[in-house]
Amino acid sequence: MNIFLASPFSQFCEGDSDIIVENRWFFERLIKFFKKNKFDYFCSQERENWGENYVSPEESIICDVNGIKDCDLFVAIPGNPISGGVHVEIGWASAYNKKMLVFLDKNIEYSPMILGLKELTDCTFIYYDDLLTDETVDLIIKSIKEVI
Repeated sequence: MNIFLASPFSQFCEGDSDIIVENRWFFERLIKFFKKNKFDYFCSQERENWGENYVSPEESIICDVNGIKDCDLFVAIPGNPISGGVHVEIGWASAYNKKMLVFLDKNIEYSPMILGLKELTDCTFIYYDDLLTDETVDLIIKSIKEVI
Protein backbone atom coordinates (compact mmCIF):
# COMPACT_ATOMS: atom_id res chain seq x y z
CA MET A 1 0.00 0.00 0.00
CA ASN A 2 1.33 3.40 -1.01
CA ILE A 3 -0.33 6.44 0.60
CA PHE A 4 0.00 10.06 -0.45
CA LEU A 5 -0.78 12.51 2.36
CA ALA A 6 -1.82 15.89 0.98
CA SER A 7 -1.92 18.46 3.75
CA PRO A 8 -1.36 22.19 4.18
CA PHE A 9 2.11 23.18 5.25
CA SER A 10 1.89 26.69 6.68
CA GLN A 11 -1.22 25.88 8.73
CA PHE A 12 0.92 23.58 10.87
CA CYS A 13 3.73 26.09 11.35
CA GLU A 14 4.15 28.02 14.59
CA GLY A 15 3.41 31.73 14.57
CA ASP A 16 5.52 33.58 12.02
CA SER A 17 7.89 30.63 11.68
CA ASP A 18 8.00 28.35 8.65
CA ILE A 19 9.03 25.49 10.93
CA ILE A 20 6.61 22.85 12.19
CA VAL A 21 7.43 22.42 15.86
CA GLU A 22 4.51 21.97 18.22
CA ASN A 23 2.21 20.47 15.56
CA ARG A 24 4.74 17.98 14.23
CA TRP A 25 3.18 15.28 16.45
CA PHE A 26 0.17 15.23 14.09
CA PHE A 27 2.25 13.93 11.19
CA GLU A 28 4.49 11.77 13.36
CA ARG A 29 1.49 9.81 14.62
CA LEU A 30 0.35 9.19 11.04
CA ILE A 31 3.88 8.28 9.92
CA LYS A 32 4.24 5.87 12.83
CA PHE A 33 1.01 4.17 11.69
CA PHE A 34 2.28 4.01 8.08
CA LYS A 35 5.61 2.52 9.14
CA LYS A 36 4.05 0.04 11.57
CA ASN A 37 1.90 -1.27 8.72
CA LYS A 38 4.83 -1.23 6.27
CA PHE A 39 3.10 1.23 3.96
CA ASP A 40 5.06 3.30 1.52
CA TYR A 41 4.02 6.91 1.99
CA PHE A 42 4.55 10.45 0.79
CA CYS A 43 4.52 13.29 3.33
CA SER A 44 5.97 16.60 2.16
CA GLN A 45 6.31 17.87 5.72
CA GLU A 46 8.70 15.04 6.56
CA ARG A 47 10.42 15.25 3.16
CA GLU A 48 11.17 18.92 3.77
CA ASN A 49 12.39 18.23 7.32
CA TRP A 50 9.41 19.96 8.96
CA GLY A 51 10.10 23.24 7.15
CA GLU A 52 13.86 23.41 7.64
CA ASN A 53 14.76 22.22 4.11
CA TYR A 54 12.24 23.52 1.62
CA VAL A 55 12.63 22.18 -1.90
CA SER A 56 12.29 24.39 -4.96
CA PRO A 57 8.88 24.79 -6.59
CA GLU A 58 10.23 22.90 -9.62
CA GLU A 59 11.38 19.95 -7.50
CA SER A 60 8.25 20.03 -5.35
CA ILE A 61 5.83 19.80 -8.26
CA ILE A 62 7.68 16.86 -9.83
CA CYS A 63 7.88 15.01 -6.47
CA ASP A 64 4.20 15.61 -5.79
CA VAL A 65 2.99 14.51 -9.23
CA ASN A 66 5.14 11.38 -9.14
CA GLY A 67 4.00 10.62 -5.59
CA ILE A 68 0.37 10.90 -6.65
CA LYS A 69 0.91 8.76 -9.76
CA ASP A 70 2.45 6.03 -7.59
CA CYS A 71 -0.05 6.05 -4.72
CA ASP A 72 -2.79 3.51 -4.08
CA LEU A 73 -4.63 5.82 -1.68
CA PHE A 74 -4.71 9.60 -1.69
CA VAL A 75 -5.47 11.15 1.71
CA ALA A 76 -6.26 14.86 1.60
CA ILE A 77 -6.71 17.50 4.28
CA PRO A 78 -7.66 20.74 2.48
CA GLY A 79 -7.16 22.67 5.73
CA ASN A 80 -8.46 25.84 7.29
CA PRO A 81 -7.61 28.20 5.75
CA ILE A 82 -8.07 26.13 2.64
CA SER A 83 -4.74 25.24 0.99
CA GLY A 84 -4.44 26.03 -2.70
CA GLY A 85 -1.62 23.50 -3.01
CA VAL A 86 -3.74 20.70 -1.58
CA HIS A 87 -6.52 21.64 -3.99
CA VAL A 88 -4.11 21.31 -6.92
CA GLU A 89 -3.00 17.89 -5.60
CA ILE A 90 -6.64 16.84 -5.28
CA GLY A 91 -7.11 17.80 -8.93
CA TRP A 92 -4.14 15.69 -10.00
CA ALA A 93 -5.31 12.74 -7.91
CA SER A 94 -8.77 12.89 -9.45
CA ALA A 95 -7.26 13.13 -12.96
CA TYR A 96 -5.28 9.95 -12.18
CA ASN A 97 -8.49 8.35 -10.86
CA LYS A 98 -7.01 7.71 -7.40
CA LYS A 99 -9.01 6.36 -4.50
CA MET A 100 -9.41 9.29 -2.11
CA LEU A 101 -10.17 10.00 1.50
CA VAL A 102 -10.82 13.71 1.92
CA PHE A 103 -11.01 15.09 5.45
CA LEU A 104 -13.19 18.17 5.68
CA ASP A 105 -13.69 20.64 8.52
CA LYS A 106 -17.37 20.63 9.55
CA ASN A 107 -17.26 24.43 9.90
CA ILE A 108 -15.98 25.24 6.40
CA GLU A 109 -17.96 25.66 3.20
CA TYR A 110 -16.11 23.86 0.41
CA SER A 111 -16.13 24.49 -3.30
CA PRO A 112 -18.50 22.48 -5.48
CA MET A 113 -15.33 21.34 -7.28
CA ILE A 114 -14.34 19.51 -4.09
CA LEU A 115 -17.81 18.30 -3.17
CA GLY A 116 -18.37 16.95 -6.70
CA LEU A 117 -15.26 14.72 -6.71
CA LYS A 118 -17.36 11.57 -6.30
CA GLU A 119 -18.44 12.03 -9.91
CA LEU A 120 -14.84 11.53 -11.09
CA THR A 121 -13.22 9.06 -8.74
CA ASP A 122 -13.72 6.81 -5.73
CA CYS A 123 -13.87 9.52 -3.07
CA THR A 124 -15.04 9.42 0.53
CA PHE A 125 -15.57 12.57 2.58
CA ILE A 126 -14.94 12.40 6.31
CA TYR A 127 -15.79 15.37 8.50
CA TYR A 128 -13.92 16.44 11.63
CA ASP A 129 -14.54 19.07 14.33
CA ASP A 130 -11.01 20.25 15.11
CA LEU A 131 -8.01 19.21 13.02
CA LEU A 132 -5.17 19.33 15.53
CA THR A 133 -6.52 16.76 17.97
CA ASP A 134 -5.81 13.15 18.80
CA GLU A 135 -9.42 12.40 17.86
CA THR A 136 -8.85 13.61 14.30
CA VAL A 137 -5.63 11.60 13.93
CA ASP A 138 -7.53 8.55 15.23
CA LEU A 139 -10.28 9.28 12.68
CA ILE A 140 -7.75 9.45 9.83
CA ILE A 141 -6.12 6.18 10.90
CA LYS A 142 -9.48 4.44 11.35
CA SER A 143 -10.65 5.65 7.93
CA ILE A 144 -7.47 4.39 6.24
CA LYS A 145 -7.85 0.99 7.94
CA GLU A 146 -11.41 0.74 6.65
CA VAL A 147 -10.37 1.13 3.00
CA ILE A 148 -7.27 -1.06 2.89
